[in-house]
Parts: sequence; structure tokens; C-alpha cells
Amino acid sequence: MDNNLSLTVRVGGSLDSLVPIQVNDDAHPGRIQTDKFDGYITVRIRDHPTLPSHYFDNNNDLFCIQISGRFLLPHCTINDIQFGNQFERPLHLPMGSSLLLKFATFWDPGLEADLYTPQPYAFSPLIITMNQIKVEEQENNDPKKDKENFWSSPQGEPIQEDITTLSMDLKTPEDRRAFYKYPQNRKAVDLTPNQIWHMQFSNPYINFNKCTIRVPGFEMDVLKYWDGQPLRYYCKTLSDEVLFIIEFDLRRLS
Repeated sequence: MDNNLSLTVRVGGSLDSLVPIQVNDDAHPGRIQTDKFDGYITVRIRDHPTLPSHYFDNNNDLFCIQISGRFLLPHCTINDIQFGNQFERPLHLPMGSSLLLKFATFWDPGLEADLYTPQPYAFSPLIITMNQIKVEEQENNDPKKDKENFWSSPQGEPIQEDITTLSMDLKTPEDRRAFYKYPQNRKAVDLTPNQIWHMQFSNPYINFNKCTIRVPGFEMDVLKYWDGQPLRYYCKTLSDEVLFIIEFDLRRLS
């Protein structure tokens, strides 16, 4: 990363409860406990100067958000939960950035986005947009259970896809995306507090060290267009109830 820049990663159940976490510290994920979500989040960045992560040993990802926890909302289905980006003010985008959106839509068939509105956004059903998901069911849904019952990656272990508790027929992420791109299929699956969701969101396109986004046919130097606002990933309901936030806050050093 540019020596004149500093990146702070924060997580929380709302904007006013965000707290910093250490990048690549797989053994000490950030904790979120609200009446809507109870779980853990870690953020990994390849070649980050603080700590290494074994997560990157066998893939080409440049960053990874990993989440483990319970959704505590009553009367919810997986259709109700979204994950994506939300901004507070307009983005200054270069010509050709529509290619980036087309690429994202091709990769994520559930994506709905408007990057040119005064408050840009890009959201998709969580069940579609996550790279890997593993769902476990436990008989005891005590929210006070310690992290060993939630967190399965103390040494950077990647999540292995397994949603057989939701559907025995869906074996791969591709199967999951193809099936759950239809709202009626998402609405048929309830979220319950005894489900523990292990989720991984990652890609080889966003380079936080170089502050670039690169996809086939398009590369953007983020710093040329960055106005100082942070990059925030939100998990929220269709009715805009925020469950948790992951914030990447880039600052120029004085």
C-alpha cells in the first residue's frame, strides 16, 4: 500500500457501533451481537503488511470477508437478506465503468445496482452473492454460546460449500446461484436461530494494497476518483434493517 495511505477495517451492527478489527487476524475475528445477528467477521487482504493469512495459500483471491453467525430475525426467509455496497454520496466514475457493472451482473445474477444515483448502491440476495456458504443446524440455539460454536477458521481455513441442510440437491456454488436466482425458491426457505451460517465473500479483482479494480477489459485506479468516502458492505433486509456492516476506510496520512 502507498506509504501515504492508511486502511482501517471496522465492523459493527450499525454505523454508530463500528469498531476496528485487525486485518488477517483469523484467530480473533470481530464480534457482532445484536437482536438481529450474532456472529463473527474477519477480513483478509493478500500481502497486507501486518499479518499473513494462510487463507491465500491455495487461491488467487486478493481479499476475503468471512462471516459466521446466526440470523435472529423472526419470520424471515433467505429472500429477505441482502448483501452489497451502499454509499452516502455520488461516486465519481470514469468512462467505461459500465463494463465493471456488466461484469458484476454476469457473475452475480441477483445483482441490482445503480451507481449513478445520489446514493449509489449494489445489492444482491445474500444466498446468491456469497462465494461459499456452509449452513449448520444445532439443536441448542442459545445466543450466549461461545465462538467455538460459530467460528471455524482460526488458522485461515476457507469455507467449503455445504448447504445440504437447506437443499440436498445443491452441491456447488454454481448450483446454489442457479436455483436461488428465482425469488420463489428463496421465499420457500426459512431462516431460523438454530442455523449457523458460515459465509465467504472474496474475489481476485479488488486490490486494496494498490487501490485498483481490475476485471477483464477494464482497470480502474480508485485513487483518481476517490473522494474520501469509505467502502461499506452492508448486510440488511429488504425493509432496510441493517444486520451488520464491514467498512474499509482509506485515509491519507498527513
